[in-house]
Amino acid sequence: MDVVLDAGDRGVKTFDTLLEKTARELERRAGLDTAPNPFSLHPATRLPPGDSERALETGWDLARRGIATFCPDAPTSGWPGLRRSRARPAPGRGPDPDCSDRRLAKTLPLEAGGVSHDALVYLREAAAAFYMDCLLSAAVLLALAAEGEFLRLLAAAKASAAWGGRFRRIGDGQTLAAKIAQFRTAMAEIRAGLPEAATEDLDANLEAIQSVIRAARDESGKPLGARPPSRDQVYLHLTLFIPFARQAARLRRDFNERPGARLLRLR
Repeated sequence: MDVVLDAGDRGVKTFDTLLEKTARELERRAGLDTAPNPFSLHPATRLPPGDSERALETGWDLARRGIATFCPDAPTSGWPGLRRSRARPAPGRGPDPDCSDRRLAKTLPLEAGGVSHDALVYLREAAAAFYMDCLLSAAVLLALAAEGEFLRLLAAAKASAAWGGRFRRIGDGQTLAAKIAQFRTAMAEIRAGLPEAATEDLDANLEAIQSVIRAARDESGKPLGARPPSRDQVYLHLTLFIPFARQAARLRRDFNERPGARLLRLR
C-alpha cells in the first residue's frame, strides 16, 4: 500500500517494479537492506511464497476502493499500472483512508509484541477484514483476540506467587464481563504493590477492550447478529488493541516475578 501511495502521480507501472519496491521496503523496515546497491540484487526473489499473490490482490483492491487508479501510460504487459487516485473516496469508506489505512498497516505488525500466536492470527485477520470492508467479521475476530489476551492475563494473575490469591476467586463459569469487573476490583486492591508503569491507564485499557468485545456480542456472550459496526468504530478498536496488548504483556511479566524480586530493581 505504501509503495503505491508514495509513488504519487508517477505510479508503479509494471508488476515487477511493484514487487521489487515492496521487497526493498519490507527489508528496509526489517533492517535487512544494508547492501550498497539493492537495485541490482532483485530483492523480489527473496519474498516469502505467496507474497506476489498478496501484492497483486492488494493492488487490485486499492483500485476497487478508489484509493489508487490506473496509469494511462503503463506498458501493455497484463498489469495496468497503479498510481494514487486524485478522486475523493467513495462514501462510507471512513475519513482519510490514505492516512488511516497506511498508519494501521504500519502499526499492527510493529507494535503487537507480546501477543500470543492465536491472538496475532485473529488480529491480522481482523485487519484484513477491515481492509476489505467486512466490518462485522473484523469486529468478531478482534473480539476473539481481545478475549484471548485478557484470559491470558487473568491466568498469569491467578498463577502469581505474590498476588494469585486475589484473583483465584474469579470463577471460570462467569461471563467475560463479570471476570473483567472482578479483575479490575482485584487490581485496585494491589495497585500500590505494582510498578506505576504496569498499572497506569489500566482502567482505560480494560474499558476499551470491553468496548471491542461489545461491538461483536452482548454482555451474555451472544453474537449481535447482522448489525455491523461502522468503519470508524472498527478502526478505533484495532488501534485500541495495541496499548491493551502492550500493558497486558507488562503485567504478565510483573505477575510472574517471585515475591521480593521487585525490591532489587533500580527502576
